[in-house]
Amino acid sequence: MRGIRWILFAVAMAGILGGLAYGQSVSNPGTFIQATINSVETLDPQFMLSSATTEISYNVYDSLLDHPAGDLEALVPGLATVVPSLDNGLITLAEDGTTYITFPIRSGVKFHNGATLTSEDVKYTFMRAFLVGGQASSINMLVQNLLGKASFSELVDEMGYDAAYATLDQAITVSGINVTFKLPKPFVPFLGIMADGGAAAAILNKAWCIEQGCWPGTKETGQANMNLTMETDPLFGKMMGTGPFQLVLCEPMERVVLDAFKDYWRGAPQLDRVIRMIVEDTQTAVLLLKNGDVDFTSIDVTELPQVQGAAGVTVLDNLPSNWLMKINFVLHISPSSSYIGNGVLGSDGIPADFFTDLDLRKAFQYSFDWDTYINDVFLGAALKPYGPVLIGFPTANPANPQYYYDPAKAEEYFRNAWGGQVWEKGFHLTAVYSTGSRHRQMALELLKANVEALNPKFRIDLASLPWAAYVGAVQDKQLPMSLFGMLPDVFDPYLPLFEHMHSAGGYADWSGYTDLAIAKYDPLVNELGSNYDPARRQELSYELQRMAYEDSLSIFHFQAVEHVALRDWIHGFYVGPFPSNVDFYALSKG
Repeated sequence: MRGIRWILFAVAMAGILGGLAYGQSVSNPGTFIQATINSVETLDPQFMLSSATTEISYNVYDSLLDHPAGDLEALVPGLATVVPSLDNGLITLAEDGTTYITFPIRSGVKFHNGATLTSEDVKYTFMRAFLVGGQASSINMLVQNLLGKASFSELVDEMGYDAAYATLDQAITVSGINVTFKLPKPFVPFLGIMADGGAAAAILNKAWCIEQGCWPGTKETGQANMNLTMETDPLFGKMMGTGPFQLVLCEPMERVVLDAFKDYWRGAPQLDRVIRMIVEDTQTAVLLLKNGDVDFTSIDVTELPQVQGAAGVTVLDNLPSNWLMKINFVLHISPSSSYIGNGVLGSDGIPADFFTDLDLRKAFQYSFDWDTYINDVFLGAALKPYGPVLIGFPTANPANPQYYYDPAKAEEYFRNAWGGQVWEKGFHLTAVYSTGSRHRQMALELLKANVEALNPKFRIDLASLPWAAYVGAVQDKQLPMSLFGMLPDVFDPYLPLFEHMHSAGGYADWSGYTDLAIAKYDPLVNELGSNYDPARRQELSYELQRMAYEDSLSIFHFQAVEHVALRDWIHGFYVGPFPSNVDFYALSKG
């Protein structure tokens, strides 16, 4: 039913927006201007970590499969001509469980530089992602399920480079127009990951990548290209795909400009240009929208009254979203962090392993006031999560135990933390949010107030960083707590559970609980990914959700309900699982 809901909602919105005010004077005809507070952390889809950036990738690249109008339960062909299945013979299973999935690649598809898509481009795309250590969550999932390791580097450590490269080379093979993936065992979400619309599974052009200084595509050059970082990535500031729009300009803190690709294989876009304007705050975005200087922005619930009823503006509020936010405790903070004071527990700092104490993490849980937060920040228009599996996803367990605001319990756990030393000595840390993010800032302000009220020796300072710098600080374990979420684009519990709990998921590394994940969570998450039995999958998911509660690795502080506003002269907008991410190809203006 969920897929039907998305389709009906999208059709209804397209009908509403398609019939509005064609007679009004249109500002900047042919150019769609979006205002956002989110800067760009990278343009390489294999390293993108936020939906704020993957929106660009969706519109510049394509994937092998796709979803119709954002319906995550339906699959349609993309750069592959057909969706593989057992019935059409493109999925085959060996007796030992080895699974072969074949994609026939569409002919005549052009890249933005005029090159023609080939099956070799597809193989290179994924081999490059695995070999260089792409950090996007879907890449991590694919590496784990194709190579059986958290990374290609780990496979090299285990068997040596030559054998590891041979394993990688044999995992993705080409025969004519066909590309075949060899999975050691079934992997339930595989096709959904390949239908991400051009995000982490975006198909790159091999020759162009090599021209930019990427891995040359040979075994002999592989070791020198392993373990890239965003800073050393040749594609950090470059994009070139087969999608409906091509990159013209990227000024990461100011704007991204895309032009229509007239030779797009599905047909030329109706828009000529897209400008993604990065603004200081949402108030600025609202003012620009009302003045007709921008066409679209997402807005906070508190700003709804400013745009509701505004001339020439359509507001879509309380939209369901696949977006769950967490306050993540970093169990092993970098000793070089400037946010832990002197690095010693007491009035001037905290130790780098401050949050390894379970009593301490539970004390912070009981210090967070969900009711106040959701009512004050979202005016009630948000959900308290059950745990890491998003509400509305299969196997999300409403009976999973949850933390709640209780100052008495918070004090009890603070008194026990670190054998009583926390209560006796106090602590001083700096909590950081991304600049312009009201919901992150207010979450930390509320947590600060509630924690500091318990003991005058407790002190939390607040600071902010621009988005790209914030993402980098999260990756480098500089922050004692990170406010980062999950936006799964495959409708399966494996994705949020993998990302939150598996050792190869982003959070185990960023938050320093990889060893815990290997020991407790990995076997269950791996089985969830390979098991098609609904009853067993629910059992595994419920157990993992319970573990997430018991180990208290994050405060699951809200599941978003989003609000967007757009000018009436925009037509074709539909609401997908991430309402603030726009499919520019669907739009026209006039």
